[in-house]
Amino acid sequence: MQKTFTEIFKDKNLPFLELRHSNSNLHYKKHFHDTFSLGVNKKGISKYFNSGEEYILKKNGLSIINPKAVHSCNSCSDELNEYYMLYLDVNWCMNIQKLINKDVNTFIEISNHLLEDEEFYIEYTSLCYYLFENHDSCDKEDAVIDFFLKFFALFIDDTRLKIYDEKFEKIIDYLDTNYKENITLEELANKFKLNSFYIIRIFKSQMNLTPRAYLINRKINKSKEFLQEGFSIVDTALECGFFDQSHFHKNFLKIVAVTPKDYQINFLQ
Repeated sequence: MQKTFTEIFKDKNLPFLELRHSNSNLHYKKHFHDTFSLGVNKKGISKYFNSGEEYILKKNGLSIINPKAVHSCNSCSDELNEYYMLYLDVNWCMNIQKLINKDVNTFIEISNHLLEDEEFYIEYTSLCYYLFENHDSCDKEDAVIDFFLKFFALFIDDTRLKIYDEKFEKIIDYLDTNYKENITLEELANKFKLNSFYIIRIFKSQMNLTPRAYLINRKINKSKEFLQEGFSIVDTALECGFFDQSHFHKNFLKIVAVTPKDYQINFLQ
């Protein structure tokens, strides 16, 4: 008999979210959460009730649960359902929605209870894997922001305007100068006396990148210079402020499309 399990991801550096990975064929009573919730079945099929409507939740389907929406999601058979459920702070979600539509001043409930989309299912499950893996909190935060910018954009009209703030260049200069550091959004907000979501909005408007993505790109660009000068891969990773060689390798490959070793070979005599 397959054993049941439950694992919970919580991070004090990401106080706006909680992720549950579990398997069960227990039947839940109808209930509600104060959070905005998004869930998938990794294995199994469920009867999914939300706000008086009934659906079948299976692979490639995402259950969308607004705050205080009465719902339940129960296995259709004796098979253990394996699922992910992500709970997000409503104010955090509202701020992400505001990055998409400048007129958002309160959380916009999502009218759909179910999204059947293979691409978003794969992206969401990949995000869940990533959150449970051993990555830096800043990288996890960036991954969550990127996913939910795409997700909420499905349901909210995009009225983003290109904005400019004179502090933008100062933030860029600060990141360029301090690229070795792993600067958080909170640190930027405190230093420049700006709301962290406003900083994201400026970067998305000017460069279509988050501040974290910009910093990683800057680290990689500097690492290319070190590799060309003959620095070892280990020393290059340290000089550019990566947590370890694996973190460096993964980000270098993602941006340059070759490994650091294969890149450096071109410059060795």
